[in-house]
Amino acid sequence: MGLSKNVRKMIAAGLFASTVLTMGCGSTATTAGAQPEAGTDVAAATSTTGEDDKVELRYLLWGNQEEIEFKQKFTDAFNAQSDHIHVNLEAIPEGFHEKLTVQVSSNTLADMVQIAGDFGGEYFKEGYFEPLDSYIEADGLQDAWADSVMGGLTYDGKVYAAPLTFNSGFIFYNKTMFEENNVPLPTNDWTEEDFIKAAQALTKGEGQDKTWGIDMTSWWAYSLARNLYDGYKAWDWETGTMTADTQGYRDGVQFMTDLYQKYQVSPTPTQAADIGGSFETGKYAMTIGAAWDMKGFNEAIGDSFDWDIVTFPANEKYGKWRSPLWTTAIGISATTPYKAECWEYIKYMALSDEVQAEIETVGLPALKKTSEDPAFLTTFPEGYKPFDKKVYFDALDYSVDGVVLNEIQDGIMKPELELVFAGEEDVDTAIKNIQEKGQLKLDRMKNQ
Repeated sequence: MGLSKNVRKMIAAGLFASTVLTMGCGSTATTAGAQPEAGTDVAAATSTTGEDDKVELRYLLWGNQEEIEFKQKFTDAFNAQSDHIHVNLEAIPEGFHEKLTVQVSSNTLADMVQIAGDFGGEYFKEGYFEPLDSYIEADGLQDAWADSVMGGLTYDGKVYAAPLTFNSGFIFYNKTMFEENNVPLPTNDWTEEDFIKAAQALTKGEGQDKTWGIDMTSWWAYSLARNLYDGYKAWDWETGTMTADTQGYRDGVQFMTDLYQKYQVSPTPTQAADIGGSFETGKYAMTIGAAWDMKGFNEAIGDSFDWDIVTFPANEKYGKWRSPLWTTAIGISATTPYKAECWEYIKYMALSDEVQAEIETVGLPALKKTSEDPAFLTTFPEGYKPFDKKVYFDALDYSVDGVVLNEIQDGIMKPELELVFAGEEDVDTAIKNIQEKGQLKLDRMKNQ
C-alpha cells in the first residue's frame, strides 16, 4: 500500500520537526512509514537472520548522545541474553524525519520505530503500525503505564506504541529567595493569584542588580501562550482549522502579555540577551522547566542557593495551566514479519528492572511500577540535591498531547507574540493575524 494523501502532505510539509529534538531531550515528531506495495519482499526489506540464526531487527530512533548511548547499552544487554533475537539501532541524532522519509519511500521501514505522543494519530489511522493490544493483554499489562501518556499512543480505542519515558512542564523556584523575602513557598495547590503575588513581591531592584519574579524569556513563553488555559492549541489539525480566535486562547495570550506589561515580573524574550543567564544566576525567583533541566541546574547552581520544583498554579476559570506532554515510545511496523520478536525487545526496554533502574537519566519513567515506587521518589541521581520528585508525576495531570505545527508556531505565532509581549502590537490584532495567516497556511497544506 502506498502513502495516503494526508501522510504525503505531512511529509512534504515537514510538519513534525520537534523543538525538543533540537534541545536534545524528550520527544520529537516526524511521519510514520507506509506499508510496502504488493510484491515487496518484506523480510528482505526489513530483517534477516544472521549466521547464528538470530533474527536481526532494526530499530529506528532519534536522540541526543546520552539518550542513544543509554539505549545502545541496554540493547547490547538484551542481545547478549537473547538466544534468538539481535536488535540493531539506527540512531539519528539529527535529521530523523528525513531518514524516516527515505525508509518510507523505499519500502525499507525498520521493524520498530520510536514514536512521540504528539504525532501518532494520523499514522495509526492509516495502518502503518501494529496495534499492540493483544500483546499487552496477553502479558497482563493493561494498567502498566501512567494513564496520561497513553492518549497520544492510542487511536480508535487501540494502543499502537509502548511508552518508555515522558516529560512535561513545571516551575522551578528559588527557595532561598522566597524565604529571605518572607514570601510563602508555593505548594501544589497554589492559585494563579498566589503566583502573581509571589512574582510581584520578588521583582525588585534596578539595573544589573534587579531580581525578577519569573523568567519567561525562553521558548516556553510561546508554548505556554498556546497551551496555557484548558489546552487550547490555536489549531485543530484533524479538521485543518485554526482556533486562535477562541476565548481560551485569547485569555492565555493576554495573561502572558500581562506578565510583561501589566505586572512587569519578567523581562520580555527580546530583553533576555541584555540580562544574561537564567534561573541558575539567582536573578529569577522562578522559571518554567522540565526534568531535562535538572542536570544542568544542579551543576550550575551548586550551593549558591536552595531550590525546589512545584506544579503549575491554577486559574480560577480554566484550572491548572496546561503543559505540552512529550512522550517517547516504541511502535512495531505493521509489515514486519517479526512482530513477536519486536515485542520481546519492547518489553525489555519498557518493563525490565535493569532499564528502569537507570531510565531517569534520559527521561521520566512512564511505567507505574517505577514512578509509584517510594524508593524511586526518594532517590536522586548522583550530584542532585533532594527535591519534590512527586511533582514530575503530578504534572502529568495537566499535560496535553497535540500535533506540533512548527510552520505556524515558529513562523507565524512567535513573530506576532514577540510584538505583543514587547508592547508593539495589541493582543486582538496579533490574534487576528495569527488566525488568518495560520488558516492560509493550513489551507495550503491541505491542497499540497
